[in-house]
Amino acid sequence: MLKIEDNKMDFSGKKVACVGDSLTYGTTLLNRKKECYPARLQRLLGSNYDVINLGLVGHTVNSFCSKFWGQPKMIKALNDYAPDYILFMLGTNDANLKNWMDENVFRSEYTKLVNYLLNLPSNPTIIALTPPSAFSDTCEREVGFDVEVLDKIVNIQKSVLQELDIKFIDLYSMTKDKEHLYSIDKQHFNSHGAKFLAYVAYLGLKDTIERSGQNL
Repeated sequence: MLKIEDNKMDFSGKKVACVGDSLTYGTTLLNRKKECYPARLQRLLGSNYDVINLGLVGHTVNSFCSKFWGQPKMIKALNDYAPDYILFMLGTNDANLKNWMDENVFRSEYTKLVNYLLNLPSNPTIIALTPPSAFSDTCEREVGFDVEVLDKIVNIQKSVLQELDIKFIDLYSMTKDKEHLYSIDKQHFNSHGAKFLAYVAYLGLKDTIERSGQNL
């Protein structure tokens, strides 16, 4: 039997939690565990960082939905992990009309969830990412998904994040002309898209860390 010393099980580096939906989880990727953006981000960051994938398929910002991300089991998982950094990307599933109410409700729900993350006991630094663009085929393949609502969601998110002075990455604008990064459903990323997302997240995290006077 292989013996492992207890002190080798300790991790003293920085912890990064990737909070999101199926785009974070890695839906449609052939080798999801290796190709999803949190796994790629882990490889970019190296052994001084620990990255956890908290992407939940179909989950939302809006708490009245059955698949609300902030349910007790996920909040417990996040608390137990005690992240130093949170990469936060939710909102795509809120653009499904069954999950949408109106702009005021979404603004309130998004603000509430972001403030909760800000006030976690581990005092994490939040880096938000807007949902990426979705293309026209999505409307045909997924009944009820509305690209116009997605546009409203992104504008609300940017407004809230600016008010709260939270660093964010406008992934929506960055992917407007990058349909080649998407899988056949035109909503989820293919392997190239996951690689793109990981690198964007890496650069955002690197910039945040260096601005705080530390080295990556």
